[in-house]
Formats: sequence, C-alpha cells, structure tokens
Amino acid sequence: GEGGGDVASREEESESLIGFEDLGEALANDNDYTFLLKLFAGCAVASYGIKYGELLFDFPFDANVFLALAFVAVPSGLNAFKWYKRSLDPTFEGWF
Repeated sequence: GEGGGDVASREEESESLIGFEDLGEALANDNDYTFLLKLFAGCAVASYGIKYGELLFDFPFDANVFLALAFVAVPSGLNAFKWYKRSLDPTFEGWF
C-alpha cells in the first residue's frame, strides 16, 4: 500500500545527488574495491582537469581582483543561501 510508495520516493531522492554531504549515502552500497576504484578515477580525472584545464582560459594568468573575489564570493554565497533555506524549511533539499 502506502508504505511501498514512501520507500520508492525515498529511493528516488537518494539517487539524485544534491550536495557533497549526500555522497556518503550514494557510496554506502559499494564494497571497498569499488569505492577505491571510484575514488582513484575521480581524483585522476579532477587532477588532470585542474592541471590542463587552466590552459584553456586566460583569466588564471590575469591579475583581476574582481574575478578572484567572484570565485570566492559566489560559491560561498550559494552555500550560505542553501543553509539559510534549509534552516527555514527542514524538508528543503536544495538546488545545488
């Protein structure tokens, strides 16, 4: 009956990652070897992207204080807004 629908809706919620805090739930069913493989692959892809991705853009080589502040302020502001919305509504899961 109704209990089955609740379980299905919880499974659908857990499949969509909302933030880094949900990674533990997403990786809980992995065994140690699968987790280590995913960890290694993720680190390898991220490090390659960071090392060579900066060459695709000119802004890392320009001295622009406003761009630097935007790189810090925008993610911090989005995170603060997410936690503000969560504090108002405990069922709010976030957009990012």
